[in-house]
Amino acid sequence: MNNEISVGDRSKQKAIEWATATVSWGPARLALKKGAHQAARARGRAMERRGELPAIANIYTASTPKAGSQWMRAVFNHPVVRAQTNLFTVPQLNYQDKPERGLPLASYVPGLYVRYDEYRRIPHRHPHRVVYMFRDPRDVVVSGYFSAVKTHQNTYNAYVEQVRDELRAMPFDEGLLKLIEEAAPRLQEIATWAGIEDPNVEAFKLEEVSADPEPHVRRMLAHCGVELSEADLATLLADTSRESLQAKDLAKREAGAESHYRVDRKGYRDLFQPEHYAAVEKAVPGLVAQLGYPD
Repeated sequence: MNNEISVGDRSKQKAIEWATATVSWGPARLALKKGAHQAARARGRAMERRGELPAIANIYTASTPKAGSQWMRAVFNHPVVRAQTNLFTVPQLNYQDKPERGLPLASYVPGLYVRYDEYRRIPHRHPHRVVYMFRDPRDVVVSGYFSAVKTHQNTYNAYVEQVRDELRAMPFDEGLLKLIEEAAPRLQEIATWAGIEDPNVEAFKLEEVSADPEPHVRRMLAHCGVELSEADLATLLADTSRESLQAKDLAKREAGAESHYRVDRKGYRDLFQPEHYAAVEKAVPGLVAQLGYPD
């Protein structure tokens, strides 16, 4: 079987990515995303009937928001990787709504923000792989705070926009504490993935990947059955470097806007007060230590 994604699929992929990046009205964006999922389901069913599914029928990149999900999407949606996987990249949706409905076959699913037990409810008739990214929960909330008040583009979600306005009106320490409280359910999702033993799931730490991407990218790709030439790997690493992704992100924003990838990269050690440490520990007791992060 030819494992390279077809010209028609490449055209559809580009059209969907252009539309979801360009359309700014929330309901229209959601309709486009759902339409893309329906098209991907039809493609996957047709490939299944013809016996043309890839050996790995689905790849998921899972994490909590602010823990490398955009970087992982850039890796697995890169043309040199898609040429090997033959997977269609579907737009991110709220997969927690009905995980038992399943996801389109022959698709790469980015931004899987779910509990481990919710992931386990996703039915699989064919082999699949999950790449899960951990990040120090304390830096997750710091990054989340700055994303909320500065760098994240409009969410088109009334509740989220209200929280953002409240954070902006508060002194920094109070706002960060409120953000930790709001983020507690997401931090608790991280805890459900800690220490699991599942052959379909390979876990990574964002801090380690950022410090030395090459060996970790090799391991991610190997877990997902992807073998790249040294030239293609070099291209992938260059195109998914922080600097490259930051430049691409800024190119899509208005002049003078800040990138999703912060320039000021202060972390929890620079910003936390005792009450912030206590709030994270209350939300996820023992998780920081369980993940092997320093006090």
